[in-house]
Amino acid sequence: MHPIFRFMRWRLSVLRRKVTKQLVNWKNHSKKALLVTGARQIGKSYAIREFGTAEYACYFEVNLLLDKTAREALVGAENAMDFINRVALLSDRPLVEGKTLIFIDEIQEYPEIVTLMKALTEDERYSFVFSGSMLGTEFKGISSFPVGYIEQLVMRPMDFEEFCWAVGVEQRFLDQVRQCLRERKPVEGYLHDIMMRNYRAYIVAGGMPEVVQKYVDSGYSLAETRAMQTLLVRQYAQDIGKYAGNRAFEVRAIFDQIPVQLEGAAHRFKLSSLRDAARMESFHHDFLWLVNAGVGLQVLQTTEARCPLKRTEQASKFKLYESDTGMLVSRYPQSTARSIYLDMKDPNLGGVYENVVAQELTALGISLWYYQSEQAGEVDFLIEGRNGKVVPVEVKSGKKVRAHAALNHLLDIRDYKIPEAVVVSRNNLSQEGRVTYAPLYMTFCLDELTEESVGDFSFAPALP
Repeated sequence: MHPIFRFMRWRLSVLRRKVTKQLVNWKNHSKKALLVTGARQIGKSYAIREFGTAEYACYFEVNLLLDKTAREALVGAENAMDFINRVALLSDRPLVEGKTLIFIDEIQEYPEIVTLMKALTEDERYSFVFSGSMLGTEFKGISSFPVGYIEQLVMRPMDFEEFCWAVGVEQRFLDQVRQCLRERKPVEGYLHDIMMRNYRAYIVAGGMPEVVQKYVDSGYSLAETRAMQTLLVRQYAQDIGKYAGNRAFEVRAIFDQIPVQLEGAAHRFKLSSLRDAARMESFHHDFLWLVNAGVGLQVLQTTEARCPLKRTEQASKFKLYESDTGMLVSRYPQSTARSIYLDMKDPNLGGVYENVVAQELTALGISLWYYQSEQAGEVDFLIEGRNGKVVPVEVKSGKKVRAHAALNHLLDIRDYKIPEAVVVSRNNLSQEGRVTYAPLYMTFCLDELTEESVGDFSFAPALP
């Protein structure tokens, strides 16, 4: 038995997340409060709790959604000292100065609490982390947002590498895959087959931690994850009704259209699906709501393949992907999940495969655009690579891996001076000229093509 099979039979007792390293980095290098944003059920609270109990002598947590007594007590705080006093009275342990993490969860229930962050940060006696679902949508109208006193960490569903950790793939095998990309050489046959099998499972299971844990605990049964995913989709729809206010109907209509639009030949979102003669001006904030809530991933069109790509982006032309591949697949008939897992090549699954690649690249902290011009046609993704050069990324879900006329036209435009393009597919790695043909599972290490990677663990200021 090969070692990779032996180790995959044992699951990890705790789901390992990359965000833990980011949290430790924040603790060691920042004196600001930390705001953790992201969609519901992606493991924010669990990751912060594990970090807090491991890294601090004293840890206090309050959930403003579930703990009515604590919510009423903290909401009434008049200033930072009053807030800290109330926390101390709620805690069953003394708060130790310089060694205590105070975690306020679900602050979307009372977002005005962020106005105290400036004073709490200046106090410097305790560390503060704030988190909750749909946070990106709740802070937009708050006055006195303490810019400069908060760092923001955007958390997303588990990526493919984290999924591999969960199912017991050793890091050395993942490092071997990364090294193959660096050297532009094929992955060993046995490892390629296993990684593709895991990748197909990941597309169906997705990266929601509770679902992944269920997948592992059930002995890798995808049949038991679908009901859980369906429930999550329903909960997301309920959150839209709760938090989207008087635009809930429009936001829900967009959310319902995501799987439908990805079935189209171009996978672009057509505004006419929402209303005849619909204009972007009428729905701009609704799309932004879904993106800020961590529910959707919006990829705008750009018309020139030169940095900065943002310069020629078209705000009214875009693709809208779902934040989690597993939740997306659960919204299609079960036959779609079966086709993916069994590697059936006949159904048109291009939209699903684009979605998982968009999810993976976003998890790496890579900004995405897609390219469209009359001269070259359409290329699935553009990313800004090393030395200010653009790297096109094309996704192939079918057999015709080397049929990419639009990509060839783009590479032939001399003014863009594109050094390399990547086509991801089922096939093992190979290279022809400036095109690297990489297996789909290598998307987790495509940060090798950019200047910065998520491994730098930098933080952005939280902006209202």
